[in-house]
Amino acid sequence: MAPRRTNRQSLGSPKVQMALDFTMGKPINHNHLYYFWVVGRHMNLTRAARELGLAQPTVSAQIRALESRLGVPLLARSGRNIELTEAGQIVFRHAAEMFRISAEIPDAIVGASQGHSRVLHVGTSDFVPKPIIRRILEPLMSEEPTMRVICREWRIDELLAGLGIFNLDLVIADRAHPNSGEIPAISQPILESPMAIYAVPSLARQLRRGFPQSLQGAPLLLPVPSTSLRESVDRWFDSIGVQPLIVAEFEDRELLKTFGGAGHGAFPATAIIEREVRAQFGVERVGWIRGVRETYFALAIRRHAMHPMVRKLLKIR
Repeated sequence: MAPRRTNRQSLGSPKVQMALDFTMGKPINHNHLYYFWVVGRHMNLTRAARELGLAQPTVSAQIRALESRLGVPLLARSGRNIELTEAGQIVFRHAAEMFRISAEIPDAIVGASQGHSRVLHVGTSDFVPKPIIRRILEPLMSEEPTMRVICREWRIDELLAGLGIFNLDLVIADRAHPNSGEIPAISQPILESPMAIYAVPSLARQLRRGFPQSLQGAPLLLPVPSTSLRESVDRWFDSIGVQPLIVAEFEDRELLKTFGGAGHGAFPATAIIEREVRAQFGVERVGWIRGVRETYFALAIRRHAMHPMVRKLLKIR
């Protein structure tokens, strides 16, 4: 049989290839590899050390040991940040795949054969109202009472990364997955709601007269510009020719509503949870944001060992 040929060009520079050839057949310390993978996910030693429950010098030492073992640097400094070297990118991709498979083993043995899984890992965005997340997850929790749900709140880029390396089973977001075609991503709309402007009673009474033109110069609290809701609200203001006084911008919608409930300004909110918003923050509806609706998506990665409850939510057989 002819010897197997390796595509050396796909493995990077001659230096990287030489290092990989050198280590062929020699075992790598998996703890060192795991520490490197966590650092590569965060691209930050401090955050990685916090997740690992280790001191930062300890993590650095473990990665240096892995670099010494492989014979090439895996991380490079870029100011205060770190970057993956060419070799680091190769090792990270292989490590991500390895730990993805490892993460699926317990469910594959214990749960998959019985059609259920004990833990559901969910990622949520600051931009999705908490009552919306509850509405989506409560039916799943009721259907599988023995299932434990672990929710993590991150930025959308971190959530997508978590999906990509299978740290998360499901992400609830206010936008679809930016599918590049390389990842078999699923983006399914699961809730849609009209939007309205809310304010404390005294301000709401004032703004109802002549709404929405009454918002001209009125104090307003908005999400930060990077959100889909902010983009929609900005377009709405442009279409009606109104310029409010933007008092503050927030990444966290609950914080935005808290300031609105304290009377600092009117704010947009999801009308489908109006009862909760009114009760929690003591506000009233001023008027509808005509033509603006917000859609909430369930994001997942299509795979063989997809969580049964995610399959059920997305109606995948």
